[in-house]
Amino acid sequence: MRLARWTEGVTSSRPGGVAATDWSLYVSESRRLSLQTKDRETGNAHAPLMLTDSCLAHYLIMWEDGLVSRGRMERRELEEWVAGSLSAARAAAYDDPDAACVLGPAEFPRVRLEDESIARAVAGETTPLVERWRLVDEKVRDGGFRTWSGSIHVSETESRVVTSRGLDVASRGTSLTWFVSVDGEIGAGHTARAFEPLIQYSTRLDRLMDHARRLREPGIPIPGGVRDVVLHPEVVETLVLGTLLHHLDGATVAHGEGRFRREGFVSGNRVLRDDFTLRLDPLIPLRSGSYRFTHEGLPAATCVYVERGCLITPVAGLKYARRLGMKPTPIPYALDTLFLEGPEPLSEGDAFAAAAGGALVLSVLGVHTLDAASGDFSLFAPQVLRLSPSGPKGRLRATISGNLFALLSSESLRLVRFQGEHVPGLWVRCRLDPR
Repeated sequence: MRLARWTEGVTSSRPGGVAATDWSLYVSESRRLSLQTKDRETGNAHAPLMLTDSCLAHYLIMWEDGLVSRGRMERRELEEWVAGSLSAARAAAYDDPDAACVLGPAEFPRVRLEDESIARAVAGETTPLVERWRLVDEKVRDGGFRTWSGSIHVSETESRVVTSRGLDVASRGTSLTWFVSVDGEIGAGHTARAFEPLIQYSTRLDRLMDHARRLREPGIPIPGGVRDVVLHPEVVETLVLGTLLHHLDGATVAHGEGRFRREGFVSGNRVLRDDFTLRLDPLIPLRSGSYRFTHEGLPAATCVYVERGCLITPVAGLKYARRLGMKPTPIPYALDTLFLEGPEPLSEGDAFAAAAGGALVLSVLGVHTLDAASGDFSLFAPQVLRLSPSGPKGRLRATISGNLFALLSSESLRLVRFQGEHVPGLWVRCRLDPR
């Protein structure tokens, strides 16, 4: 990772006759191997085997006239076209005093981010990838499904943050991401920094095939109304955690565009049930969301955003922490290091039995239409299974609607622990209208 030309250039040059007073540079350099399948065909023009190298840099420059420049560069701008990249940065300078913040040296935690088996796969040892893909094909064939598509990616990345104030920290990490869809109907995947044991991978595929089989069976219609609804963890990720993180984001709070205001964090307003907590732990070894430092050079640390239903801190980087008059916080880069916690969760079986007559919602569309101010939602759910006393049976299509913040404050809300899923499911009472 060659940064000397750019760091020397930003220190010595005067684009437009103006010198830089402070700067910060984050660089991520990675090599990625990808194997894809399209309609059961692997390695053809529509689903190739690819090896790619990439380098991406994010910079922040503070100029002597008080303006700042923020942007991104690719490898050539960083290593060869330095004068041009700095001239372009200066031409796009703007006034933003809150963004003018650069960190110095600090203590950084040691976190295991790299797995040797992934590194070997990136280097060309593709046997683990082929083994996993062959298993998908076997399960699709044995299940009598028409076709499947998917992708599996392994990568090795080096990241580094350098600033004008003496910070220079680096880390290396690996990553594995895969996703498989069956008959173009339903899919599942997983992201981590190491291969999960083959038995766990196989079990995850079995759950996908089971859902795909159940979705083939038409369900007996049920009348619309307020019902017991179990939200699958994938729905909780997009609808619940995605919405909460948007409202907790420092920019959203500072601009007054969401549910939570700065005063609510100062006073500790209750926004969820009083036994619910939302916290981050980016120090867990080999999790996708684990890291040593943020893109701005802030050390990774555990952090609580909501505790026992009360606001503790927004998710704020350097700029919006300064604007809000609060301390900057670690950032959740993936959901496997974010924890939504509450009362002891029910098992899948217990939740399904207790919610018999209701429905299991496997996916929703249109989360972006949720009203940011009120939390009201009305979402199409194309993959719903009716819940009978013996479990999910028969497909429905429906619309679910309600108010997200009312649901998260309700005494009837329960967590549901789904096998193999980090994020819990939720048992709620909301309106469900079959279509």
